[in-house]
Amino acid sequence: MLKRTNILLQNIKKVNKYIPPSERAIKEHEKFNRDKKRNERIGKYVRYGTFILVAGSVTMYLWQPWNPYSTNVSKDLRKGLWEERDGNDQYLKALKNYQKGLNTAKDEGMDQLSLKYTGIVLKISEMYERLDMKEQLLLTYYNLSTFIFENLIRNKIDYENPERDLLIDRDLIVITRWAMLKLSYKDPNSSSKVIEELRDRVDYIENYEIPKRLPWAATNNKKVNILELIDIWSKRNNGLLDINKDRTKWIEDNIESEEAKDFINCWELTRTFQDKVWPAWIESYLKLRDFYAMTLMNLGRISDSLTILQSNFLWTAISGFNNTVSGETQILNIGSSWFQLGQKSNNKLYYEKAIDIYLKLISSVDIKNPILPITYYSLGVAYLQLNDTKLSEKYLNKSKELAIDFDQIQIIDKIDDIDLSKTETSLKNV
Repeated sequence: MLKRTNILLQNIKKVNKYIPPSERAIKEHEKFNRDKKRNERIGKYVRYGTFILVAGSVTMYLWQPWNPYSTNVSKDLRKGLWEERDGNDQYLKALKNYQKGLNTAKDEGMDQLSLKYTGIVLKISEMYERLDMKEQLLLTYYNLSTFIFENLIRNKIDYENPERDLLIDRDLIVITRWAMLKLSYKDPNSSSKVIEELRDRVDYIENYEIPKRLPWAATNNKKVNILELIDIWSKRNNGLLDINKDRTKWIEDNIESEEAKDFINCWELTRTFQDKVWPAWIESYLKLRDFYAMTLMNLGRISDSLTILQSNFLWTAISGFNNTVSGETQILNIGSSWFQLGQKSNNKLYYEKAIDIYLKLISSVDIKNPILPITYYSLGVAYLQLNDTKLSEKYLNKSKELAIDFDQIQIIDKIDDIDLSKTETSLKNV
């Protein structure tokens, strides 16, 4: 009996450790109410936010304060966007809507020299490219660029026109793109036409725009030391450039115009100078010049190409434009120009200049830079031209080693084709 009583008392003690059921139910009910109210508030905020978002979207869709186009033009353009996006990829349908929008804009009397009108033309060209309609793409690019350019040279775009610089920029971009595509399609008669169009743009900028906008750039004809420029570029690239020492000293030593010194030095500062602003088209112009120079090089006009490449690199090293052609590529191309001049004239000094530039480039970039295999290869080939097979083998082996690391198979194949034991044969195969 006592034992049963003890068990009962033990069970009673265990029960006393729990919250009584009625009190627990009250607490759970209170927690349920709190959670319910919180969820209701969150739901209210979400519904209210969704309503604001939808209402705002509808309002902005109807109003579209950022949209420069009329309601009718916008309707066609939006249809085009819907067809090419949202997973549809209906580029042909999109093209038809953009063409319809362009015709509507024309019927409404939209200025065909405006960024709005030419923007629709560029959208049409994008659809041509996506649809692989090469002839239509080339024709659209060429007609658009020619239309802008002819109006520029005939002074039909006023200097007071706020879109003038942007239209020049658009012309430079489009004609460069046209030239690249034209040459990539392997048209045997395209080179002379490409050169003509690119030269016309370069001549226009250098004879009309630069003298007016950057007169100091047109008058500074002092030759520069390319190796010094590579040093400045390297320090800038690696965050080691002392603006008050390295770059300023170079400017003082090499730039003749006081206006040029003042302009370039101001450009580096965080302050803004209303009268010292680079034109909006400057980087597109430098890209065009670089492509123009490389096209000249491929056609054997090495001296002309070298002059442009070196002056382009001046802009990169001193003015700090980083969105044009990479500095490493520019330096390598300059070295290649000297190398090709050596081949053309069989002049040992030109090979030595190329070697100096290649070595300078190697010492200026990070060991993980993918440009190193081709640079070492070029260096090895240059020494091969000087009949220095020992150094040639050294640099070609280094090039092959790096090319394996970077998985640059084409360079490995080039090196494997070189027979250092037969110098004359090797020179022909390079």
